[in-house]
Amino acid sequence: MFKHILLAVHGDEKSGFLEKVLEFCKDIKPEITLMHVVETNLAHYGYVDQLASGISKDQFINYIYRMANEKQEEIISHFEKKVREMEIGFQWKVKEGKPHKEILQELNEGSYDLLILGTKPKAPGNTSSKVKESVLRDLATSVLVIK
Repeated sequence: MFKHILLAVHGDEKSGFLEKVLEFCKDIKPEITLMHVVETNLAHYGYVDQLASGISKDQFINYIYRMANEKQEEIISHFEKKVREMEIGFQWKVKEGKPHKEILQELNEGSYDLLILGTKPKAPGNTSSKVKESVLRDLATSVLVIK
């Protein structure tokens, strides 16, 4: 079955996502690499004035990065506790760049049997589907998308 899983998270997965992943993994007990990609293309964000009037573009970008870091810490804390209880091995990786490129690079460099992705609730600016489409276009590994 699956021995090494790459779990790529963005932090806004639908409620219950991590619990569904752990339910899937409980019997197969794979090694899990939990990976989050911090998007660096925010430096080119063009609509800051419309989204956050009264602050500079740099302040807005720094705010977004701080929020992402807080979300990462929340995810890792919750996930680490659960996998330790289930005696599942895992490691945490944070990369910077474009999510689809970093996910594909990690898949190419690692020995993964499966990629697991989550979905985000529909919202303006949600690029989750574009990332999935880009990954799937060039993917050689099996993939599981959990809603």
